[in-house]
Amino acid sequence: MKKPTHRIAWTCAIVAQALALTLSAPAPAGAEPAPAGAEPAPAGAEPTPVEADRATAAAAGRVTVKSGWELARIREYARGDSEIKGEIKPGESWPCSGGCGTVAGGHVHACGASSNQWYAISYYGYVRYVSATCGTTV
Repeated sequence: MKKPTHRIAWTCAIVAQALALTLSAPAPAGAEPAPAGAEPAPAGAEPTPVEADRATAAAAGRVTVKSGWELARIREYARGDSEIKGEIKPGESWPCSGGCGTVAGGHVHACGASSNQWYAISYYGYVRYVSATCGTTV
């Protein structure tokens, strides 16, 4: 009885996250929402490496396998124990779903690293996930 409830909770969380990504209003180009209580950066300030990575990822539009790896697995949900729905091989890419930034999900150890960050992609009309440890934006 506990297992189906857990799956329903995960499913609801993933659906809510996908819905939030889909329905969020587009921000002006280069705009990043400021965290609560954060002071605005001075005019002409260089973006932090994290902000630069986010801006690059948002503008990229597609996810592919990281260089040097044979494949990146496409999973049904953003967690390592989720069903594998496909693979991305070198030279292939899939469009991002709701922007190309990463979303937090379950931890996975893949491609020599461990992370809870995932890319949401559009895979045959469904929102599916690729671990940020194996995937990258192009």
